[in-house]
Amino acid sequence: MWKNSLLLSSDTLVGYGLDMIFMTANDLWFDWIDLALWNNFDSWNIDYIKKLVKNYKLPVKVIQTSDNLNKKELNYAIELAQELKCKNIVINPPKYYNRRAVRFIEKNLPGYQKHYPKLNFSLINSPKTLLLNLLPQYAFTNITEVFKTLWLKVALDISNIDEEKFDTILIKKLPNLLPYVNVIYLSDKNKIGKWHLPLGDWSLKIPSFFRKLKQLEYDWLFSLKLKIWKKDLADIDKVKLILKKSKTYYLEGFANLKLI
Repeated sequence: MWKNSLLLSSDTLVGYGLDMIFMTANDLWFDWIDLALWNNFDSWNIDYIKKLVKNYKLPVKVIQTSDNLNKKELNYAIELAQELKCKNIVINPPKYYNRRAVRFIEKNLPGYQKHYPKLNFSLINSPKTLLLNLLPQYAFTNITEVFKTLWLKVALDISNIDEEKFDTILIKKLPNLLPYVNVIYLSDKNKIGKWHLPLGDWSLKIPSFFRKLKQLEYDWLFSLKLKIWKKDLADIDKVKLILKKSKTYYLEGFANLKLI
């Protein structure tokens, strides 16, 4: 059911209405939608979302909450997931100093997972960026902490991983990490610190990553999560070209990859 499926994360198209996002994903033959709740007000209208799913025949398979998670947002995400028969709720990591959101996750998420066993709650791994070169900018920078302490799945955002550690640590540790991963967020980064770039020949050794995933028979979800420049977002044809190029990179590098 999940094998080789590529979703489009709606926060890739910042400023677009949901109808435009669904239309774009449909035009480019993305398999499903990854719905970011904070991206626009349309995301808080269940009947409207159900109408879009029906009109475009494009189910929502992941629901993303914001990095400022609270009880109201999480309860809505659960209600929406149940209405859409979506089993995956992904949480964006809060900033390190957002203690209210950090405490909410630490105190409540294990209980939510126990109360809703048919839903997969997962946390995106945080980028290990520092404030003033001293303190972490985000909480939950230790991937192991996510599943061993919080009892959550991992939504693995490869662009949030240090370039120098990507090959030496991540790929070598994949066999132990992969059982806890249910979504992999795809994008690239460059050598000057810009991340969530379109897939291509940037800094991350994505072909090696894809090959390792193939060897380990990963068959859960992929989601394309990009930061597209505002001037490019104003041109829908250019946006489609960017998305199509990244999707082709994924298809050639993973979905259609034949191991010898």
